[in-house]
Amino acid sequence: MAKVGLKYPVYAGATETTSAITYSGGAVLAQAITANISINTNDTKLYSDDGIRESDQSFADGTISIEIDNLSNAVQVALLGYTEGSVIDASAGTKELSAGVSSAPGYVGFGFYGKKIVSGVNYWRAIWLKKVQFKEPADEMKTKGQNVEFGTTTLEGTIFVAADELWKEEGTFDSEAEAKAWLDGKCGLAATCAVPTSSVASGTYADAQSVTLSCATSGASIYYTTDGTIPSATNGTLYSTAIACADPSNTCIKAVATKTDYANSGILELYITVTA
Repeated sequence: MAKVGLKYPVYAGATETTSAITYSGGAVLAQAITANISINTNDTKLYSDDGIRESDQSFADGTISIEIDNLSNAVQVALLGYTEGSVIDASAGTKELSAGVSSAPGYVGFGFYGKKIVSGVNYWRAIWLKKVQFKEPADEMKTKGQNVEFGTTTLEGTIFVAADELWKEEGTFDSEAEAKAWLDGKCGLAATCAVPTSSVASGTYADAQSVTLSCATSGASIYYTTDGTIPSATNGTLYSTAIACADPSNTCIKAVATKTDYANSGILELYITVTA
């Protein structure tokens, strides 16, 4: 068996009863770079008559180390117990974050998938860790040198046995889509709206432009802004007719697609200049 690649790290907040664990708020962590799982067993032996008579190699605990390309505000709140404050940059949509002595990382379910090749045939193996608690990562920044070096973040977490007495679930599938759908089901991650598309590309034009927006997700609504702020169902204009870019003008259009029971799409950004 050859392991090839790593994709789609997801998490969801965990809630336990005396015998069950459930999840909510599923989301994609970031883009994955490396993932390593290490397990500790009890390794207890009973000796009698000068020999080993019983051995306990049951699960004790484990660690998960996941290297990602970006540690977002949402992840810091959901995984590390940060508190969000007021908006500090309307264009970026970012809020002030704070962490103190009372900040306590919660328990989450965590998973990802990767491809493996067995006898020349491709399969996709998905892993779901039932109960994980991540800790504050190291925060390192480095001055730019002669050669560009990309900085990444590594999150480390402890793996526990969940209330249902399981610590891991996994599945092997013959298609990537099935592996992704299985993880979506584990963390309760809703389907995501497609990013809106535009009839006019960013650029400079000699004549006035009429920008038509559309979305491949059936039944989705599109909200847009022209002031540089992040659009949402509560900020911006519900798209219904083409957006006019008169001459002369400089227009920044940002658009997002929303739909009930779907996650919001990514943001479409257009920068259209019309000369006189």
